Amino acid sequence: MRSEVAQKILDKTSPDVKIFVRLYADIVVRVNELIEEKGITQKELAEKMNKKPSEINRWLKGEHNFTLRSIAKLEAELGEPILVVPAKNSAKSTTKQKQLTRNKITTKKAG
Repeated sequence: MRSEVAQKILDKTSPDVKIFVRLYADIVVRVNELIEEKGITQKELAEKMNKKPSEINRWLKGEHNFTLRSIAKLEAELGEPILVVPAKNSAKSTTKQKQLTRNKITTKKAG
């Protein structure tokens, strides 16, 4: 059960901030899971990334605003995806792209 103070703060928190906090927490949890799975330490990850261990520690404590570049570097060093962007409409896009290609070919043959 949440306290009244916590609930008031949540009620005043904008949706984008809620999403940011959730995404940040998801990234930190995922990186920590991968570090554990790979059997490496934050220090070893820092060495692989040419970063100071204190910087990696700040990243994983919530004191760093992840960029796509830093997430890409983490994915490259850990060899696993951290963020997954759903390709919900990829089948539709592929079908539409194939249809456009067929139309171009048909138009060229007809002309």
